[in-house]
Amino acid sequence: MALRDIKGQEKALRIFSGMLRRGRVPSAMLLSGDKGVGKMSAALNFAKAVNCLQPVDFDACDVCSSCRKIDAGTHPDITVMVTEGDEIKIDDMRRLEEVLFLRPYEGRKKVALIDDADTMNSNAANAFLKTLEEPPEDCLIVLVSSNPDRLLDTIRSRCTPVRFYPLPRAELTAMVPAELEGEARQLALALSMGRPGLAKSVDFLGERAWFFGLLEAMLRGDAKEAWTDKAEMRSWLDMAFVFLRDVAVMAAAGDESGLLYGKNSYRAYRNIAPQAAFNAWQRLQKMSNLLDFNLNKSISWNYVASIMQQLMTHGPSHKAVSASRGGR
Repeated sequence: MALRDIKGQEKALRIFSGMLRRGRVPSAMLLSGDKGVGKMSAALNFAKAVNCLQPVDFDACDVCSSCRKIDAGTHPDITVMVTEGDEIKIDDMRRLEEVLFLRPYEGRKKVALIDDADTMNSNAANAFLKTLEEPPEDCLIVLVSSNPDRLLDTIRSRCTPVRFYPLPRAELTAMVPAELEGEARQLALALSMGRPGLAKSVDFLGERAWFFGLLEAMLRGDAKEAWTDKAEMRSWLDMAFVFLRDVAVMAAAGDESGLLYGKNSYRAYRNIAPQAAFNAWQRLQKMSNLLDFNLNKSISWNYVASIMQQLMTHGPSHKAVSASRGGR
């Protein structure tokens, strides 16, 4: 795969092509956009184009030894940093600096790709800032982030920005795996929201069942710590925002054709007022913004449960909820 094979990101591709044609590749770049839109794939293919031994129209040839090694993850001058745990720590950045300050072994440039760059803690960010201020020669640093606002302003200002956007429905449809059929395919198209990485990798049927299972536990008043970690909390809250959006649309417009989770998911939630859904959305959004502060899972569960239980007072009773969904 090369840059020419990337679909739906014409603006980003023009920026990449202009850099390669002029031979003016910056020392640092920031690729931003929603999770799953293809930022890391584009970063890898840009690294291939930069180091390709037989470039084709200023793009990777995909057949030379350099391209093949990058595809296999064995190129000595390409380093990919993936977050282990919740954050990138200063020791991670120091190890990366040791690699970057070595001369390229066989490529034109040393390339470091930092995924989820916004998860750097303060010490790591400050250490990394010194590298950006005096970058090594023959080096390209590519930060990849779905939340660039979490990066230090001084880091963002030293990187050439490249923005990625969700794909149009027609282009996304062609990228959804052929083996997905029926409701699974429709959910993938609706819930991935133009993000092909999610459409290809997420079991949306399973995710939907998991979300509604925990929602029903909250409405029953089950006092348990159902989330195993912060990532699960964030994932459930993201799905709750979709649920509340659907509830508001259904109540305000009376149209079930545009429900992202499918109309059969909402038999118990048809009478909730749009304003109630919006109020719940606001409260959950405030909580979501605090997740990086290591909220207690039990307290968070009880707080979210109280919000969802209050939401249901604007619709059918708890007993009606359990009956309409089979009391699962």
